[in-house]
Amino acid sequence: MTLLVRLELVAPRIPEPGDLRLGRVWLDGREGELVYVGREPHLEGPAGRVPIPRDAYGIALVEALDTLAGRVWGDDWSSAVADLTGMNRRSTARDRVRKQGLAPNALAAVVRIAQRPDAREFAALVRAAARYLDANRAVGAAALFTDATGALVELRGLAALDPAHR
Repeated sequence: MTLLVRLELVAPRIPEPGDLRLGRVWLDGREGELVYVGREPHLEGPAGRVPIPRDAYGIALVEALDTLAGRVWGDDWSSAVADLTGMNRRSTARDRVRKQGLAPNALAAVVRIAQRPDAREFAALVRAAARYLDANRAVGAAALFTDATGALVELRGLAALDPAHR
């Protein structure tokens, strides 16, 4: 018997302490909150926590990512996730995500980026920064953004720092 699972991925704006909560899940007619206990997804509802079977969850996860991450990165979302996380591209391929999932913290970060109102632009910025940091290991993220901000001020003037002056 094949279980039916549907996910609605939603991440809190700021990570919260405790078990990771990433939206809603529907599992064979039951509905509840999607909660990770370690790396394992669960449906949390009135009857408590129920583990979600890996095979059914994997299919639903890829479908949810195709929708959510697909709006930001298109069909290439798995490559974007690899760039962002520093993971091997094979580890973020759809078939691998379907079988093994994604690390919950990486999934939460992808969901957080994808649900921003400026998701495409912000995602491009974060992906470019990740690629830059991978290529220039001696540079820290703080230095990268300080230098980038300085370059924007030089190119656009102080208005680059203050959106009210556009």
